[in-house]
Amino acid sequence: MKAGRINSWLSLGANLGVVLGLILLILEIRQNTEMMRAQINQSRTDTAISYLQAVYNSEFMPEIIDRVHGGEELSALELIRYQTYFRAANRSQDNNLWQYNQGFLGENMPRSIRGYARNFIGGSPLGIATWDGQKSSYTDEYVAFVEDAIADMR
Repeated sequence: MKAGRINSWLSLGANLGVVLGLILLILEIRQNTEMMRAQINQSRTDTAISYLQAVYNSEFMPEIIDRVHGGEELSALELIRYQTYFRAANRSQDNNLWQYNQGFLGENMPRSIRGYARNFIGGSPLGIATWDGQKSSYTDEYVAFVEDAIADMR
């Protein structure tokens, strides 16, 4: 009788150990999944930025951005450079918002993205026109965030 009782307690303990092990495994898998998502998103952004790095780090961009904010016309080549830079900059901001929404970035990130959107996108008619032409390339959350930030600038 005593051996049967000990066996029952041991079985119960073993079953509880299995259940606890499964719970810990599920938590670990969820954590790894979130980290994998963050790494994939970061990799996507790094790839886009490195591919476009020759354009947006060029000697031409400061002058082009200055001309855009001054309302000056751009040549066809300058427009291509500007639109490519614009896409890379927004891809980076889209990634920043995603990482903030996942809890990976600090509380100042929305304010930073809002300032970027108002200055870089909403700060010129070409910025708004370029945004309108490219916004389908970004996440719905980022598009809604930017649209809200520049709504009074349209």
